[in-house]
Amino acid sequence: MKKVFFGCLIFSLVLAAISCDQKAASKYPGYDEVEKGLFIKYHVKNDEGRTVNAGDIITLYMNYTTEDDSVLFDSSQDPRPVQMRADSGKFEGDFMGVFVGLNEGDSVSVMVNADTFYMKSAGYPQTPPFIDSASMLKFTLAVKKVETMEEIEAQQAEANKAGEVEEMEALADYLAANNITAEPTASGLIILPTKKGNGPKPQPGQEVSVNYKGYLIDGRYFDTSDEEAAKENGVYNPGRDYAPFTFTLGQGQVIPGWDEGIQQISEGGAATLIIPSKLAYGANPRPGGVIQPFNTLIFEVELVEVN
Repeated sequence: MKKVFFGCLIFSLVLAAISCDQKAASKYPGYDEVEKGLFIKYHVKNDEGRTVNAGDIITLYMNYTTEDDSVLFDSSQDPRPVQMRADSGKFEGDFMGVFVGLNEGDSVSVMVNADTFYMKSAGYPQTPPFIDSASMLKFTLAVKKVETMEEIEAQQAEANKAGEVEEMEALADYLAANNITAEPTASGLIILPTKKGNGPKPQPGQEVSVNYKGYLIDGRYFDTSDEEAAKENGVYNPGRDYAPFTFTLGQGQVIPGWDEGIQQISEGGAATLIIPSKLAYGANPRPGGVIQPFNTLIFEVELVEVN
């Protein structure tokens, strides 16, 4: 009798386990729960690819959707590749840790709770109101490239070196084409006086007001305090107040080329400043603007007032 009872009990437990497994499998078919609340499914597994380690920089395609497939983000809509630093994750089920252990060439889908992703992994104060906090998000990832930080830094240094050489060649051509023979200062700044001033030269710490026109060596304007020049050169902003720009000299409030160049102009005077990128925005200009990495800038400036 006892044997029959225990046999029935074991059979019941097996049935319950099978039932639970089928229930979990039917919820996210093809997915494995790699950590609590984090499910992953491989579409492509490249065992020969370079493995992602914590600290590596990965280039990838990524999109993510709500549980009902409403697209929240799709990197294919942006010409720039998605790059991110792989992290080992800060807690069990952290989405940010899913990249470690993937291989270059792998393609996966990942399911994670919306609240966990936004509030714990991404650090949002709350889950966006249009997303059910109890729902799951689906990420589709394709690892295109895996590199170490040292490799990235070496590539950047090489690219910077090439950018600097290209800039100097373009600047030399510009100077020759415009018969400019003025010697640069020790820093590389070229100052071409265009109007003699009657007042004193400003000193660091003094407040100065400057009219200016800024453009690249190919003539494209990127900024000016002159309203007419702005309209003529396609940079007019109707919401802007066109007036002399006021700042404190020598305090790092402007690019180094301005801090140096304005000090050499007497109040009421004017000059053209030819500013190499190392005295301007270098390899990192503001994104989306006319100014690109390693662009030499030209400013026509007038020192209106010194206080």
